Amino acid sequence: MADVRTQPQLAELRRQAEQRLSRVIEQSVPNLKPESVSALLHELQVHQIELEMQNHELRLAQGELEESRDRYRELYESIPLGYVTLDRDGRIHDMNPSGTALLKWDPRAHAISTFNVFLSDKDLDRFVLFCRRIVSRQEADTGEFEMKRPDGRPFVAALQAAPVQKGTGKGELLRVAFKDITRRKEAEETLRRQHIDLEANQAELQALTHKLFTAQEEERKRIARELHDDHCQRVTTLILEAKLLTKTCEQRLPDLVPRLSAMSEKLSALLKDFRTLSHDLLPRNLGDVSLVGPIRDLIKEFSGKAGFTIEFAERDVPVNISPGAMTTIFRLLQECLCNVVKHAHPTHVAVTLAGTGQGGVELVVADDGIGFDTTRAWEGQKGMGIVGMRERIRLVGGTVKIISRPGHGTTVLCSVPGQA
Repeated sequence: MADVRTQPQLAELRRQAEQRLSRVIEQSVPNLKPESVSALLHELQVHQIELEMQNHELRLAQGELEESRDRYRELYESIPLGYVTLDRDGRIHDMNPSGTALLKWDPRAHAISTFNVFLSDKDLDRFVLFCRRIVSRQEADTGEFEMKRPDGRPFVAALQAAPVQKGTGKGELLRVAFKDITRRKEAEETLRRQHIDLEANQAELQALTHKLFTAQEEERKRIARELHDDHCQRVTTLILEAKLLTKTCEQRLPDLVPRLSAMSEKLSALLKDFRTLSHDLLPRNLGDVSLVGPIRDLIKEFSGKAGFTIEFAERDVPVNISPGAMTTIFRLLQECLCNVVKHAHPTHVAVTLAGTGQGGVELVVADDGIGFDTTRAWEGQKGMGIVGMRERIRLVGGTVKIISRPGHGTTVLCSVPGQA
C-alpha cells in the first residue's frame, strides 16, 4: 500500500529523528566504554529495524482500513435504500444519495437540517417518539409512516432504525433505512377491498344456494305429496276397477281375464314405482326425533337393489339434530349411495352414523370399489355432484372430506356440528 504521507513529510520526520539520535549519543557516549558504545549502536540498529517493521505493518493496516472505508462508502452510496443518520430529535447528520433521490431532495439547492420536515403532520409526533424510544432503549425498531416530499407529494415509507453502537455518536445517534412502499400499500388496499367484495359475493352466493336447496326440498315435498295424494290414489282406483272388471269378465268374457290380470299387475308395479319415487323425494319419517330410522330405511332400500352388502352401524347419535342438518345428512348419504351404485362397483359398503359430542354428528361412507383420482373429480361431472355436497353441508356449518385413489376404494366423511 502507498504511504499516506508525502515525501517531504517523510524526509522531515527522518531529519528530526537523526537530530534526536545525535543528541542522545553526544550525551551518552562520554560516559560509556568502547564496548558499551558498540552494544548501544547494535541496540539502536535493532530498534530501528523493529520500528521500520512496525511502520510497515501500520501502513498495511491503514491501507486496509482505507480500502474497507471505501467499500463501505461505495455500498452506502449505491444501496437502493434511503439511509440517514439522525439524532433523537430528527436532525440529519448524513444521508446517502439513494435517500435524497427517494425524497426528491437536492441538499445543494434546498437546505434541510431535520428529517422531521419529510413527515406528514399526522405521523410527525409518532415519528419523534419512535426516534427517542430507539435512542433511550438502545433497541432497533421498525415502523410505517406517511411522509411527504419537498413539493408536498405524499408517500408511505417503511422505516427500519437502529441505534449507533460504535464510534462517533454511540448512544446518541440512530441510523434509519427507509423505502417507498406506496405501491405495496395501494396493492394491499386493493386486495383488502377485493377480499371484502369476495366475502360479500360468497355470502350472497351462500344465501342463493340456501334458497336453491330450500326450493329444491319444497319442490320435492310438493311432488311427493302430489304423487302420493293424487297419482297413487288414481292408480289404486284403476287397480280396483281392473279387479272388478276381471271378476265381471270371468263369466261373460273369459278370454279377456288374462289381459286384465296382466294390466292389473302392471298397474300394481306402477303404483309401487310411484310410492318408491315419493319415498325417495320425501321419506315419511324424515324430520322425526331420530335420524337413525330414515337412514336405516334408505340403506335397506339400496341394499335390496344394489347387488352388494351395505353394513350400517350407529353410535351415540344425538336426538336433538336440527331439521336442516337431518335433511342434509340424509341427502348426502343418498348422493353417496347413488354414486357408489353408478361408479364404484364395490363388493362391500360400510355406513357409520355417530355422535361427535355437543350435538354434532358424523356420517362415514366407505366402499371397496374402484376409487378415483380426487384431483380430477370435477371432470365430467353432471348435476351438482361433489360441488352440491360441499355446498349443502356448508349451509349447516359442516364439512365433507373425500379420500380416494384409483384401485383403493373411496371414503366420504361428513361432519355437522351441534346446534349453538
